[in-house]
Amino acid sequence: MLKAAGAPAHGDDSAVDDRPLPIDTAVARRVAEAKRIAASEACRAAGIPDGSGWLTELVRPEFDSYQEFIAELRNDADPDHVRLIPELCAEILGDNARTDRTLIGDQRTGAPFFHHGDLVVKGHLDVVAPFVVTGSLTVEGCLADCGPESVVAVGGDVTAHAVHTDGEMSVGDIEAEVGYGYGYGYGYGYGYYNDRTLQAGTIRARLVIEDEHCTIATVEADTHFDLDDYQQGYGDGVQEHLRELLVDQVFSNEGDEDEEQLDRTLLFARLRGGEAVFRANDATAR
Repeated sequence: MLKAAGAPAHGDDSAVDDRPLPIDTAVARRVAEAKRIAASEACRAAGIPDGSGWLTELVRPEFDSYQEFIAELRNDADPDHVRLIPELCAEILGDNARTDRTLIGDQRTGAPFFHHGDLVVKGHLDVVAPFVVTGSLTVEGCLADCGPESVVAVGGDVTAHAVHTDGEMSVGDIEAEVGYGYGYGYGYGYGYYNDRTLQAGTIRARLVIEDEHCTIATVEADTHFDLDDYQQGYGDGVQEHLRELLVDQVFSNEGDEDEEQLDRTLLFARLRGGEAVFRANDATAR
């Protein structure tokens, strides 16, 4: 669904160079067992069913690298499991192995990507495979995933110009803001409908739309359409409100629609191109 998020077609030469990082399976099993015991005791104390056994199964196979390990997220994208993967990997590797990494230009992860530490992308980031960062993620452009192929798990916070998700995504806080010629910053978060989940601590943005996409987070936004409000764009007064907020160029007639509606492909194409999407006289301008 990257095309719908305004992403251009990419060849293999745009893929991130992510060399395999060897994993010590024995250490992984010790760490996973310690976490399983702690989780089991917590379940017992709370009087709830013990589902911690998945941690044992997670590290049962022999893996050659962390990339091979996180590739298994394609087979187990349970939101309760995904959110723990960065923490588990960080404990296996330890603080001394943390590094900061910066990627220059637009990036596309077509194969499982793993980084222990903070990651900065000076461009757009398109995720088309399991993607795990144990630290924070900063994307100077737009961040877009591609469910169900992608699973995004970030142990720290995410900062981006804009975020589009239609896959499984579990992160810390999300801060989406840019500088504009009008002298204000804004953020944009967009969850597209499917059975995937966006989990975050707090989402801070100027506009957040939940288009039939499960979102588990505190939302602090100037304009926020949740599942009940948005209703795939047909909610009461939704398009009228968006018309007041966004420029005409992000609306179009789709299919047999009589009235133009917000077109997320046009919206993200403009965001990726650095073009304005909010009206200059918008009352929520910062």
